[in-house]
Amino acid sequence: MALQRLAKEYPICDECIGRMFPEVEGENNRERGRKVREILGLRETEGCAFCRGIFQRLDEIVERFDPNLYEFRTFVLGTRLDKELVKMEELLWERLGVVEGVETLKKNINRELGKRIAERYGKLHDPVNPDMEIVFVTETERFEYHPKPLYLYGRYRKHAPMPQSKWPCRYCKGSGCERCDYTGRQWRETVEYYIADVLLGLTMGKGTRLHAAGREDIDARMLGNGRPFVIEVIEPRKRYIDLEEAVREINNHGGGKVEVLCLRPSSKREARELKEAKFEKVYVAHVRCRGGITEEELEELKELEGVIISQRTPERIAHRRSDRVRRRRVKRLSWRVTGTHTFDLVIEAEHGLYIREFVSGDGGRTRPSVSEVLGKPCFVELLDVVEVRGGEECGG
Repeated sequence: MALQRLAKEYPICDECIGRMFPEVEGENNRERGRKVREILGLRETEGCAFCRGIFQRLDEIVERFDPNLYEFRTFVLGTRLDKELVKMEELLWERLGVVEGVETLKKNINRELGKRIAERYGKLHDPVNPDMEIVFVTETERFEYHPKPLYLYGRYRKHAPMPQSKWPCRYCKGSGCERCDYTGRQWRETVEYYIADVLLGLTMGKGTRLHAAGREDIDARMLGNGRPFVIEVIEPRKRYIDLEEAVREINNHGGGKVEVLCLRPSSKREARELKEAKFEKVYVAHVRCRGGITEEELEELKELEGVIISQRTPERIAHRRSDRVRRRRVKRLSWRVTGTHTFDLVIEAEHGLYIREFVSGDGGRTRPSVSEVLGKPCFVELLDVVEVRGGEECGG
């Protein structure tokens, strides 16, 4: 028999025999392998050329696992075979043949090591959504640790001019140089920096990515119910933090410029869905018109309600956006005169309407516009986003 000839050339353990004979009755590979060995009269061996004795040293190997390096409750385990074991695995399959149900060395190691890690350290195996991906490297018989990102959902308000996302220095790409005073930041303040500074301290993470439902202009405020976001913390050493305390620390760090209304556990899927969502928004544009403005003149703006606005890419962002025409609907408008030349315009609109250009007309690139309807040049002095209609609400 092929196995008898193979056993004369190479030592082989019961585990490796058993995984090649799935049709033999037995609770596990080791028991199946023992039965096959007894039937064929093969002598027992101390080592194994096909697993390098890994299955005989599992308890010793598990001792090298560090459960405290990263905080996690669930895990999935994988194995990276070195070239020699891959070579021997191919030889085993070639000499004994491949039948349905034959188990690979990788799968066998994953299961047996995974069971021991779960039992010894009180962790749960979760192949679908694990906190941690563990890789066993056969060449060194050591473990690699790959913590999955921590995702947190929240809503933020922004009260001062700053970008939404982190903005690394364009000269040093974030490593720190004289140009950025060794901060690594093009903008010293961003919404993400304020949130990330606190979360990285609490989680001991490596970095962050902010996924938000759109973004406001740098000089626009985000008020009202806040903008929904998911922040992704990369390689967190601690994942189970007090989120209420985190909110308090972020808001204290924000110093009235940025505040977070809530934080709760989230997921990669929610982050993706949030970025792809198209939520309606409500804006308050503080508008100034040359030549003055009256309540009677503003009545002309009623004709813009329900109208689809055609907007060619605004001049102010033409250097970084493709030149095309976008069409967005204005749902409702209301207004309040605040001075002889100023008024507040409340705009309910579809996602993606450029509000400043809707007011100014952008030299004819946006039509129709507030300036066109009123017959006089108007522009936005200050812009507030006061409602984002979508995402989960939270108190604040």
